[in-house]
Amino acid sequence: MSYWFSPKNNAFYPKALKEAYRDAGTLPDDLKDVNDGAFMEFSGMPPAGKVRAADSQGLPCWADMPAPKVSEDELKAQARKLRDDFILSTDRMLVEDYTINDIPLSGEQREELLKVRSGFKVWPNVEGWPLIELPEIPSWILIEAVNNGYVVPVWPN
Repeated sequence: MSYWFSPKNNAFYPKALKEAYRDAGTLPDDLKDVNDGAFMEFSGMPPAGKVRAADSQGLPCWADMPAPKVSEDELKAQARKLRDDFILSTDRMLVEDYTINDIPLSGEQREELLKVRSGFKVWPNVEGWPLIELPEIPSWILIEAVNNGYVVPVWPN
């Protein structure tokens, strides 16, 4: 079976159904001949991060998936959730008898933990927020936060 490709509709049309499309008034006026190999490649599942598009000659090709549009309010909500998730995952570390490998936190570790948590709490008040870097998290705190359910984000997106 042979096919046409419509760049305007980003769709394939079997040539065998030409009359049916014409009778229904749905046969596009920009059809390009494509071979069965092109149909097989571009009618299937796209590679990760790609979408089907038309190239400069109007033939099917894979193009990078466009980045989703995120409103400023949505971005702020994502940032607040990210911040809240970190605070929540480190809450239990504030308990007086919290241990890491059965060793209680030192006074210095508690002070560092409070400083990092404070950085996250004030992060929304820093100029340029939310399009700024996250506060830095020392590796020992990050490991414990992850052990307590924190999912390390990619930020900013």
